[in-house]
Amino acid sequence: MDDPANEVVSVATLVTAAINPEIQRETVLKYYTPDMKFRHPLCTISGGPNGRDAMLDVLQWYRIMSPVLKVRVNGVTYDKDRHTVYLDATQVFHIRLSPLRPAPARLIVLLKLRPEPSPTDPSKTLYYIEEQEDFYHPDDLAALVVPPLVPLIRAGLQLATLACRIQARIGSMLGYWTVQDGEGGKGVTLQPEGEPLPPISENEGVELQNVDRKKRKKD
Repeated sequence: MDDPANEVVSVATLVTAAINPEIQRETVLKYYTPDMKFRHPLCTISGGPNGRDAMLDVLQWYRIMSPVLKVRVNGVTYDKDRHTVYLDATQVFHIRLSPLRPAPARLIVLLKLRPEPSPTDPSKTLYYIEEQEDFYHPDDLAALVVPPLVPLIRAGLQLATLACRIQARIGSMLGYWTVQDGEGGKGVTLQPEGEPLPPISENEGVELQNVDRKKRKKD
């Protein structure tokens, strides 16, 4: 990719929802590194010389299972300094011959890019995908595989929240992480306006110095 921020949506759409297997294959070969890694809640590719071939097999099986696949990218966040892209996407995956009605599943995709000189023009930099991670909430993963389970999983998550609240109250009553009248009984008054900031840690100090250096270079 010459411009990941503007090209990544097209790449993501082609590798998952291409209209034919030839386009999907060419897209994977063009934009992924041969040793790429992949992590998904249901499968993983650890990398190595056959990483891209394994990724192509996974994507092809994905389309074999779901011949009609819809993907919509809701948002893109590109971190140029760290060579990473976050995609907020929604897909509708319908397993072949399944009588179950498909449901939209939301996921976050993290792409780590590898900058390399262009083979035709070394003065230009191209960005290839060297690692991909797909993140799903439990109910979205259920929507991908067994849509009727979505209401049950969401109900289970609500029950888990209720259990957390009840146990927090019980723990507080027993003296675990009990809120006192101010920190250590001394009293705390929150004054956002004009309130002094907490001390900066060593790592935060280094990060701030790096940001200042970059600003000076631009100026």
